[in-house]
Amino acid sequence: MMPADFNSLAQQCAPGVHPTTLQAIVRGESDFNPFAIGVVGGRLVRQPQNRDEAMATVAALDAGGWNYSMGLSQVNRYNLARYGMDANAALDPCTNLRAGSAILSDCYRRASARMGAGQNALHAALSCYYSGNFKRGFVRDSGTSSYVQRVVSFVASTDPETAKGDVRPIAVVPVATPETVRQTVPRLDPGTGTSAAIGTPSTSRRAQPEHTHPSWDTFGDF
Repeated sequence: MMPADFNSLAQQCAPGVHPTTLQAIVRGESDFNPFAIGVVGGRLVRQPQNRDEAMATVAALDAGGWNYSMGLSQVNRYNLARYGMDANAALDPCTNLRAGSAILSDCYRRASARMGAGQNALHAALSCYYSGNFKRGFVRDSGTSSYVQRVVSFVASTDPETAKGDVRPIAVVPVATPETVRQTVPRLDPGTGTSAAIGTPSTSRRAQPEHTHPSWDTFGDF
């Protein structure tokens, strides 16, 4: 999936989040592979390249009792039912982005309530999306950059038609209709700091305890 195609899809399926912000997250989570699967406590030899491979892999993971996340925005298996999905639906790009944006929007709403809307709240929301709390995403992993820093860094290389040098926050969407859907999460700004951290929310994209070194990372760079 090309970034330009992704932006069109994001605007259609996840209008509450600025497409540049969502694109930066998805680049880090799945590298735009709608069939990507991240295994907690392990990793796949290679990533699925089509739906049949992905579903066969999911069946094997379920049989083996593995925990995993799926699709463009890497929604955890334990969040599927909460967002009205099964594994097959989670492989649909639009459905997956809708769920991922809902999780990020909830994180941003909670952060904004405590910090005020803006980039600090957006950075805290990214941490929440990554780990389930507003702190872990700011911690550097084994001498590398933190999750929040990595996502922010992806903004500069996103589609120039929408990036414009920053990533916007996510919108709160009370009712999903053309009249009420508004973009409330701003675009992420790569020039701002990433040191903010606040308390722990109850929602994240993954239903799992915080790990010292997250092992669900499919691509080995977190």
